Amino acid sequence: MRIIQPLVGTLEKWCSINSYSAGLYSLPYRKTVQREIDLAGITSADRVLNIGCGAVPFTAVYLSLLSGAEVYALDLDREAVKRARAYLKKVELPGKIQVVEGDGALFPSLDFTVAVVALQAEPKEDILNNLFSGSLPGSRFIFRQPSSFYEHHYDYLPDSYKPVAQVQQNMKTFDRSLLFVKDREGLS
Repeated sequence: MRIIQPLVGTLEKWCSINSYSAGLYSLPYRKTVQREIDLAGITSADRVLNIGCGAVPFTAVYLSLLSGAEVYALDLDREAVKRARAYLKKVELPGKIQVVEGDGALFPSLDFTVAVVALQAEPKEDILNNLFSGSLPGSRFIFRQPSSFYEHHYDYLPDSYKPVAQVQQNMKTFDRSLLFVKDREGLS
């Protein structure tokens, strides 16, 4: 039974109302996102799709602030999208972040050079297949994988998907971020 995801979603919606709470909630992710930026070589020249942004789009914020990239934060939950937009407006962050409603397994990815897929986004295989089929060669995809204790609470990519690189993360719910790169023939 997956109970953590709905609880986290509710917590994020509550935190989105108060920028102080949101700041505390998102603080541990700064180093996590920096590791992902380094892993994928994200720069200000990239257009990044953050799939599963939630009501407090801290991954999108850190991606934009730390790399200078233009970021599109995507979420299925209409209420989370509404709150994420309000949060970004309230905190007046510098950067290029747009929040959009949509499904990562269906959303067109041709215009993006990088995708960062949140732990709670699912189904991961469908999202990866969509990114792969709709992106240009050289596109990079980062997927957060749950730690072994949380594998039954979050969707994950099976071991049959071989990343080109990965980075260890110091989070309780996920312990690594995987990097996939689309080459001319497929994923490398």
